[in-house]
Amino acid sequence: MSDPTVTVIIGAYNAMPYLTRCLESVVEQSLGTYELECLAVDDGSTDGTGEELDRFAAKHPDTVRVVHQPNSGGPSGPRNVALGLARGRYVFFLDADDYLGPNALRRMIDMAERNSSDVTLGKYVGINCTVPVSMFEANQEVVDLATSRVWYALTPHKLFRRSFLDEHRLRFDEDVHIGEDRIFVTKAYLLASAISVVADEDCYFKVKRDDQGNITSNYRDLMERFEVARRLMTAITAYSEPGPVRDAALLRHFRGGLLDSFSWRFPLMEESDRLKAMGIAKEQLDAFYTPELDARMTAWLRLFAHCAQHGLQQELIDIIDFRTEASRKRQPPYGTVVENGRAYAVYPYFRDEKAGIPDSCYDITDELQQNDRLDAVEWHEARRRGVLRLRGYGYIEHVDTRKPATELVLRLRNDGREVRVPTRRTALPALTPEQGHAFDHRLSGFTADIDITRAMDGAPLPTGIWDVYLNVLTQGLSTQRRFGARKADDLAPARGGRSGRLAVKPYYTQGYANLSLDVTAAAQKKAKGSKQGGRGGLTGLGRRIGKRGLRKLKRLSRLSGGRGAAPRG
Repeated sequence: MSDPTVTVIIGAYNAMPYLTRCLESVVEQSLGTYELECLAVDDGSTDGTGEELDRFAAKHPDTVRVVHQPNSGGPSGPRNVALGLARGRYVFFLDADDYLGPNALRRMIDMAERNSSDVTLGKYVGINCTVPVSMFEANQEVVDLATSRVWYALTPHKLFRRSFLDEHRLRFDEDVHIGEDRIFVTKAYLLASAISVVADEDCYFKVKRDDQGNITSNYRDLMERFEVARRLMTAITAYSEPGPVRDAALLRHFRGGLLDSFSWRFPLMEESDRLKAMGIAKEQLDAFYTPELDARMTAWLRLFAHCAQHGLQQELIDIIDFRTEASRKRQPPYGTVVENGRAYAVYPYFRDEKAGIPDSCYDITDELQQNDRLDAVEWHEARRRGVLRLRGYGYIEHVDTRKPATELVLRLRNDGREVRVPTRRTALPALTPEQGHAFDHRLSGFTADIDITRAMDGAPLPTGIWDVYLNVLTQGLSTQRRFGARKADDLAPARGGRSGRLAVKPYYTQGYANLSLDVTAAAQKKAKGSKQGGRGGLTGLGRRIGKRGLRKLKRLSRLSGGRGAAPRG
């Protein structure tokens, strides 16, 4: 019997009733059961999971193999057991709660074969839960780890070349019970010769259990998170050289592994555990945390890093408690101070001389988000020309709107040329602290008139598609983004019109529904009274010589006193 193309590995512990659909999705793969094997390890289940696995093995004896073992306490043991028994050229890790799309394995194997990929990701779909999506915007034959978003998809639910795993002796750490998949996948990413992404096929369906029964959902041991973070940093430096790929890996794990472990649970830990956790963090920060990485962190992560490095335990606890309380009350997490074109979050110990935490830790300038809304797109006739009038509002979150200089930016899609359109300020009394807003945005409303015949420094706009952006400026701060995705509930259909030799048609893009303008040459109007095949209704001599010729004859007639021309000779 020849070896299968792929082995689907399932570690199962008390997975009923989800397991049934999981197994069905494997044996129903379009790849065909003759090219796959399903290797399931029952990890000491007590709810009928073992019996369901045996039922499927009896029904599909050439496809499904089952191993029964005492409970190991986590997913790593069953996965490693199955890896040692797998016969497929590839292996795919499938959780017993989840299931595959019907074409998942075929699509991923085709991608892996085409690119000699060691790791291949297939698009995730969340069932009653969120899943990573940013890395699945388009198919990627071979990703660039220095810039790719695959760093934010570190679960093991991927296709791996088995010879690659064996060559590098990649296995799951069995002495940790959460985050073991991050360690495994991070090593695989850094060692892989090629990584590919299938984004146009729903491959992996992640299911949130009603009983929250999976291992990750029940885990609460914060100290183990810090230990996993330590192992991750060690793996990154062991399997990568200094440079952009290592920086991308470190950034991911400082953000989403080490520093974010200082959560609301940290103040609840025993004093000895807090000191140990801060020690682990300081060790990794001192070794690998650079100014370049610091600049790419959010303010609260920079604060956590500074406190951990400088032994400011009480300050760290106070900052965490401050954020936790604000979140509980559903309030903005901080006030804001704006100075010299920079914005600072007023977290505890801001400019406290005794704590000595630098302002740079509180700097949120690069984190500021823009909030805007489109309220109207209307065509207005103005004398002999028309203008496209836009109304709406835009402001920078967490910053009071003072002396705004908001403007529209029109960008020609085919070559990037830009036109800036000033706006007129309109008041919005509802966006004030008195109306429940934490910041004052009453001056954020605007009206803008786009004159397509004069918008380009007094000249007409070139024809083409112009994408509309909103640039919000206040207190020396500036944000810009595509405009129109958020719309007023009573927004009327967008109306365009004609001005001079141009016409404009506003529309909303597919997907994000942003506003764009289609500027075209206007169709020329026919002369009044024109008829097909004639010149303004002229007949006889007039049709032959035209209106200009007739006017010349009339002038000659007046000059000669109405007499005809004198006869020759």
